[in-house]
Amino acid sequence: MKKSIKLAAVTLVGSLALAACGSSSTTATSPGSSTPSASSPSASSPASSVGSSSVASSSAASSASSSAGPASSSAPAVSSAPGSTPAGDASLKATISILAPAYTDSSKSDWEAIIKGYNALYPGVTVKLQIASWTGFTDVVQTRIQGNDTPDILNDNNFADSAKAGLLYPITDVMSPATFSTIVPSLAGNGKGSDGTQWAAPDIASARIMLYNTDLFKQAGISAAPKTWDELLADSKKIAALGNGVSGYGMPMGKEEAQVESSLWIWGNKGDWLSGTNIKANSDANIAAFDEMKTFIDAKATQPNPGSSNRQDVADLFNQGKLGMYVTQPGLVADMTKKFPNIKWALAPVPSKDGATPVALGVTDFILAFNNKDATRKAATKTFLDYFYLPDVYNKWSAATGLLPVTTGAIALQQAATPANKPFYDALPTVRYLPQGNPKWSALQDALQANGGGIATSDGKTTLDAIQAQVDATG
Repeated sequence: MKKSIKLAAVTLVGSLALAACGSSSTTATSPGSSTPSASSPSASSPASSVGSSSVASSSAASSASSSAGPASSSAPAVSSAPGSTPAGDASLKATISILAPAYTDSSKSDWEAIIKGYNALYPGVTVKLQIASWTGFTDVVQTRIQGNDTPDILNDNNFADSAKAGLLYPITDVMSPATFSTIVPSLAGNGKGSDGTQWAAPDIASARIMLYNTDLFKQAGISAAPKTWDELLADSKKIAALGNGVSGYGMPMGKEEAQVESSLWIWGNKGDWLSGTNIKANSDANIAAFDEMKTFIDAKATQPNPGSSNRQDVADLFNQGKLGMYVTQPGLVADMTKKFPNIKWALAPVPSKDGATPVALGVTDFILAFNNKDATRKAATKTFLDYFYLPDVYNKWSAATGLLPVTTGAIALQQAATPANKPFYDALPTVRYLPQGNPKWSALQDALQANGGGIATSDGKTTLDAIQAQVDATG
């Protein structure tokens, strides 16, 4: 990769305010969601206690959490040199829990490998792991919160709501300065709240750009990827006209990532979700963008049932050769090339209304640490996060997601190892981020996920007025 792009995230991502996968990001965010993702399990994997031979349920994790009494011990000393391996501390005794999404089929085993390595240094810490699908991941998190069973460590694509509720440690309270300094500063800034507090640390990044099937383009007589909405609509109709169950453009407006898909359309019309610091979902520019989406749906230029389709549904259609194009991220491309090598594909910028407005979505998923008011658990959490971000540990984990890493060392290594991801790195200078640090973002994301798919049956104003009303009702 060109030197000017090599650390684009450092110098050029000031505009990156990443679901994914997405989304809450899907298999690999979110990174959004949202986002981040390869195929994810359809249901939550059972929470497992790694470091012991038992398999525990979430209720067992809750019991372990609630039974841990307060302690006065502080975090064991960890070397302050970036990338150094901690000496470990066999005397530290605690039980902590981790809740994380499934980026790929291997996510559970990837986390278990980290826990095994950590336990070699901290054998007295029991780590309970729960892996859940990105689809409905927000509901899983809320169930844990409402059940007073908050995980010590959460991998998610959203943090503002929990920060506003006072549930989190500032992430720098449970991570050494040496560890935090390895994260690209502009990406780290996406984990700051509107109050300026560093509530979260990015753990994975992604750029969303358009993927298209070159064989279908050739069959439909299309010589180049579309740049404008008019070209996108015309090309989508040509591809759909091929018949045999083929659709033109994939528009996933279901519960998983409606916030991601819709953001690309409003940005393509020079709209925004914010007016100052306030949410203004139903602005004129946003309504016009949603009306354009409705035009695609009514013209049958999208896949069937766009209002209820999730990102993986769209990816599955593409992988089956039944979809001309959709907006994707590195993890889905990696999964496709591995499992469906016969699909011929290429990447291109996301079309916009005028064809000149850059449209790319950046996603960072995050590591959050819940304040469970237990000093020993806090100490164990800090040692775990310092271990997680060690170069050898983190690089292997982030590479397995198929997404983009967030530390300077891993970025350099993975750019060299995955040249197919070059278009995603190249997109970094123009990506925009969802306003995850805004305290109202959680309400807007929930409203978009719940009601954004209404554009399949209603016009833009009706759909966005309902979304704005839901946001306003949260106070």
